[in-house]
Amino acid sequence: MPSTIQVRGPHQFRVQVRRNSIYQSRTFESLSAAREWQRIIEGKVTGDEFVDVKLARRTTLAQACDWMIDNKLIGNGGNAKNFASKLAYWKASKYGSWSLVSIHDWDLIEWRREVLDQANAADGDQCGPNAECSAQTVIHRLNVLSKLIQTWARAHRIPIDNPVKPGVRPGKPEGRNRRLTEAEGKRLLAAAENSRSWLKAAIIISIETCVRQSELVGLTWDQVKLTGPYPHVDLPKTKNDRPRRVPLSKRAVVALKSLRPQGESGKIQLHRVLPVGTGRGILHAFYEALGNGFPNLRWHDLRHEGISRLFELTDLRDNEIMAITGHLTPAMLTRYTHLRADRLGARLPGGKLNPGRVRDVSR
Repeated sequence: MPSTIQVRGPHQFRVQVRRNSIYQSRTFESLSAAREWQRIIEGKVTGDEFVDVKLARRTTLAQACDWMIDNKLIGNGGNAKNFASKLAYWKASKYGSWSLVSIHDWDLIEWRREVLDQANAADGDQCGPNAECSAQTVIHRLNVLSKLIQTWARAHRIPIDNPVKPGVRPGKPEGRNRRLTEAEGKRLLAAAENSRSWLKAAIIISIETCVRQSELVGLTWDQVKLTGPYPHVDLPKTKNDRPRRVPLSKRAVVALKSLRPQGESGKIQLHRVLPVGTGRGILHAFYEALGNGFPNLRWHDLRHEGISRLFELTDLRDNEIMAITGHLTPAMLTRYTHLRADRLGARLPGGKLNPGRVRDVSR
């Protein structure tokens, strides 16, 4: 016989499975456990493994979201908050009450179409920087949904068809390319100087260091090194959960010194560089200072401006710029490489390198 269950004693049931030249044996204390193991092993060997999806059918998307948060599977720091906010979106959506096995790719394509149609019907400026209707937001939310289903299925050992299949995500939108002209940059700093006492320095630091908003908000004085031959700031926790050391230009050093409080050095070390507790505090001050004089300008555009200047005004290699900005792959910087296209002429026959093209960004 291909498999047998032998009674070896009062509470000993020995299972022997022989299928396709494979032999496995195990002893159990109950007949029901022996039969269950026999069924599972026979199914694995023959390819007819039975999968009990009752738990997946009983579990709603909202319950799966709670499970992931309760088991602390959403990461740490800012990424965790971001992930949790997207789980909260799916939990509150119409799919929150749906069973995990009832969500299909065509449902998500319909959802995507509805959301993006709202974007097309609305004025782009009304969507705002965190617009629910943007294609990038749709991609981020689908990525979280995909990870949720994969994590739940793996943890419970229940194969679930992931509805976030190729073709469900919309095409990635082109990155913003909002730049500051020289005159606009001066007006921006003047407007900031007439606003909060720290805002002008924060804008300069953001452009000169290319740090993200969340990184700047969390920066404390013990992470800032303004003395020595190589001034820098150490970021122990970044968006990508990797530490990063960011060099400081002369302008950045001056800006940071203007923010440094006077007092006992030990206490100062633990203080935040900026007198705000969240990124929202920066945004409130920033947009309050802008008024209507800077159309379609966002705080994140300052980071984009800083990275663009690193490509335009320095001879740093791409991997060196990645070390400063915190990008993980060269592909993430592809949108900036055209800013150096004119230098390729120096490598062509008869080309000349203009040494005046490379300047110090700390100007």
